[in-house]
Amino acid sequence: MIRSFLRKILFSICFLFLFTMRYVDQTFSVAINDHPLLAGWEGIGVPLTEIQIEGWKKLNSEFMASADLMKIAGNVQQRLKLKRAAPPLIGDELDFSYLTLEGNLEDQATVVITLQSIRDDANLAESFCGVIVLPETKEMLTETILRLKRALEPVVGEFPLAIMLGGVMPGKLTEGEAYQLMKKAFQRLQATGGNGGVDLTYGRWSAWSNLLEGKVVREGRKINLEFGYRYVETENLTRIILASPVLPGYF
Repeated sequence: MIRSFLRKILFSICFLFLFTMRYVDQTFSVAINDHPLLAGWEGIGVPLTEIQIEGWKKLNSEFMASADLMKIAGNVQQRLKLKRAAPPLIGDELDFSYLTLEGNLEDQATVVITLQSIRDDANLAESFCGVIVLPETKEMLTETILRLKRALEPVVGEFPLAIMLGGVMPGKLTEGEAYQLMKKAFQRLQATGGNGGVDLTYGRWSAWSNLLEGKVVREGRKINLEFGYRYVETENLTRIILASPVLPGYF
């Protein structure tokens, strides 16, 4: 009986050890507790050279002076433990106020926080908060996202974030080559409902993945995953981006 009990204890200890390990899925070289989008990028097979997290949210329908914006920015800065890279850029005009704060998270990510308030001729006003973060490595992605949410949400409420991964390939991709890269990334993320197309030097596809958070509704479709590419003729290279929930507007 004692021997049976000891076997159960030993089994429990082994199970707990294995359960608490940082598992790595044998299909990918991306750790399971890393952001799923990284697994999709690995399917593309292009070196990852750019990581960006961004968010933008309307705070209220009031006009706020820069001093009020600074209170919000200071609170977020404190909660993030953000080390300022320079004094904040602040401006006050008759119907427009703004504040931009740049800093670093322990030299592991560059952070830019922007707050703006606008008032029109009809005295209708809106205030906004935006953030852009550039993690240094892919290993920092998940931790940085969690850190942002914990710092921002108690101050400004739910704050949706978009993640973008980017890289480049030399030369110009054909439409077929770009399609195959997209297909590999979407398969890794078990994406469904893929839709999109190409136009000479540019292409874009969107889909839905249950492995990713967030969503955007476009033309009646729920999407949270996009792949895009663009040929840059002046540099003779093709820029590739995988993003969730959608590609950044400038792309």
